[in-house]
Amino acid sequence: LFLFFLCCDSQAVIEPTTSGYTCSLNQTTSPCQAYVYYRAVAPDFLDLASVGDLFSVSRLMISNPSNISSPSSPLVPFQSLFVPIQCSCNRINSSMSISYAGLNYTIKAGNTFYLVSTDQFQNLTSYQSVEVVNPTLVPT
Repeated sequence: LFLFFLCCDSQAVIEPTTSGYTCSLNQTTSPCQAYVYYRAVAPDFLDLASVGDLFSVSRLMISNPSNISSPSSPLVPFQSLFVPIQCSCNRINSSMSISYAGLNYTIKAGNTFYLVSTDQFQNLTSYQSVEVVNPTLVPT
């Protein structure tokens, strides 16, 4: 499962579609480094290791910008975290390109695109974006 994240160029005000923020492949800002705001939630994401695994980054990469003294410190529910991601512009079809962060997530039994986008990724992406990037995947 690949995920699109709703991120945009900070120099322009762009309204997102349900599939994400549109972008132009010839923009000089692609790829870009960004941070997503994420909250630690029980039961699966109360340590930096599990959050780091979700976003494919190290605990240290989250602990430093989040002002956490030790990467092995337990997190409290709803603790604010800043997670670094790399975004780029990805062509969906001949007429549309969307801002994209190429993260991999293994969909689990009982997951839907909606649950993945709202629960695990806390609305950082829309289920429509997840469907657009994974046209042949049928969650079970």
